[in-house]
Amino acid sequence: MKKTNLVQHTRNLLLTGCIAAMSLAQGQTIIYQQNFDGNNGSFPNTIVSENTAINGWLASSTAPQYADIYRHLWNFSDVTTGGNPYVMPISGKSLGMGFYEGNDPYVLNQYFATYAAEPPTDQTFFTTRWAHVGFSTEGYENITVEFKWRCTGEIFEGVVYDYGTVNTSIDGGSTWLMDETGGQGGTTSEHGSFSGGLYFGNAGVQTAILTLPESRNDQPDFRLAFRMVVDEGYGTGGGFIIDDIIVRGTPIVMGTQDMDKSKVEVYKDGDAFVVKSSDANIKQVSLYDLSGKLLLNSTAGNKEFRLNANTLQNGVYMLKTQLENGEELTRKIRK
Repeated sequence: MKKTNLVQHTRNLLLTGCIAAMSLAQGQTIIYQQNFDGNNGSFPNTIVSENTAINGWLASSTAPQYADIYRHLWNFSDVTTGGNPYVMPISGKSLGMGFYEGNDPYVLNQYFATYAAEPPTDQTFFTTRWAHVGFSTEGYENITVEFKWRCTGEIFEGVVYDYGTVNTSIDGGSTWLMDETGGQGGTTSEHGSFSGGLYFGNAGVQTAILTLPESRNDQPDFRLAFRMVVDEGYGTGGGFIIDDIIVRGTPIVMGTQDMDKSKVEVYKDGDAFVVKSSDANIKQVSLYDLSGKLLLNSTAGNKEFRLNANTLQNGVYMLKTQLENGEELTRKIRK
């Protein structure tokens, strides 16, 4: 049985990486934003469910452990406990790892504490849980993730036992890629050694800005996850507490990869998009958002069609053009 030794230490994120990411963000568009205080849905003080999403957020597991005791689960809370920096929310309501041994999973108003007494002798004393949300990065590249966090964690004799990580998926959560561009490096008790990507050792609020790999660009089934690993013996510590998430991307410059430009041309003219055919007459023009929702469906009958974009919000759309000869051509457009 290892001895718990919570070490409070502060390490700055790489300044050069932050500056580069901040410069990139200046030309980016916000894809997803969440502060858990009502800017994107209402978040009750309850556990994130494995099956029923709370404004898109799910957990990997909410199963009880160790003789049906619920321990170390994700929840939303604005509870402050006497100013204890380990377990405080960051701003208003935050997402964090909470509930200690003996809690019922649906008790409201719990703070973000991780706690355990002596482990059962016949069971591994180890918890790992994920909180994740899905949205589309379709139409965007250079994806960055910015968020505020705190996580005291635990380190003993050079091994990190309690820590958070950031992970992304492009197949709806079937497989995950752990980010190692932010956080800190270290050797963990269960998962090996990492050059970065571990979040621990900071009771104060920190800001991370991550640049995701190119494989995360232009993905309709993208998911962002925060994982907390807990492997402690005694004591009460703060879990991985998250707030003020902003995911940004640069709109992809639209090409003609899925359209024969010699037949159909699309260009912007003032507040309108002009669709021109050099071959058959245009029969029908349909406009969709990136979720597949039909926004416009108009018939034409000649070789030119003007689409008024006045009522459209800035963003990326799918324009489908059907010619009278039966051809259907699709292109992304950006307002």
